Amino acid sequence: MTSKTRASAAADPVPRDRQRREEGASPIELVLYMPLLMLAIIATVQFALIYLGNQAASAAAREASRVARVTGDFPAAEQRGLSYARDLGRGVLTNATVTIEPVGDTLVRATVSGNAPRLVPMFPAPTVTEEVQGPLEQFREDVP
Repeated sequence: MTSKTRASAAADPVPRDRQRREEGASPIELVLYMPLLMLAIIATVQFALIYLGNQAASAAAREASRVARVTGDFPAAEQRGLSYARDLGRGVLTNATVTIEPVGDTLVRATVSGNAPRLVPMFPAPTVTEEVQGPLEQFREDVP
């Protein structure tokens, strides 16, 4: 044994036979952890798409409620909510439905529901629903 071999053997605390047995451990760990990592990434993106669909439904419900409160024309408010949901994000909220209903004499409620985008085709599209309620606008004449 040369002095160079003795120095490297003394500096290496792990025996050679043990080093050989651990070869290939990293690829096996990668194979074991990769499906979990991919599942976590897919779940994160799907939850982000659901959140985005929920925000689109909320914006469409606010717009429909605004039109209903200001004009008092419920069919026009439903149409405005549908067009807003359709145009907002182009595909962020699909199969949208808008309902406008009075709540008592002074309030109006707009409900928008639809499907958020789905990432995995074998699962059903998540349904999101948002509801906005506000007072009807009324003209009150100034009293001197």
